[in-house]
Amino acid sequence: MDGAKIFTFTQKISCKTKKVYSSDTFYKLYMNSEQAKSEAKSQINVIEIVYGIRITNSEEVIAALIERTLDAGEILTFCTALNSWVAMNALAGAVEIPLAVVHGLLEKIL
Repeated sequence: MDGAKIFTFTQKISCKTKKVYSSDTFYKLYMNSEQAKSEAKSQINVIEIVYGIRITNSEEVIAALIERTLDAGEILTFCTALNSWVAMNALAGAVEIPLAVVHGLLEKIL
């Protein structure tokens, strides 16, 4: 076992980066579409709560996002940008996020 390392069952190695991650971190790096959808929904719910709005087309926004990425970091980055867009536009009540805005953010971020 020259140079071999033994890892516990709570650690995983990324094939892409050759880094060792905890199971929780590894899970977030490699989510399936349902997990990614849940992560995005959670982030959008926070935006709705913070600004007291209801995004009426949140499912379409999430679908556009999940179509582009399943990566937790990229989902968080997109939702952070969306949060800034909502804040800068002083939205209130029921809000429909224009899909042109969603696709524009996705193009710039991903």
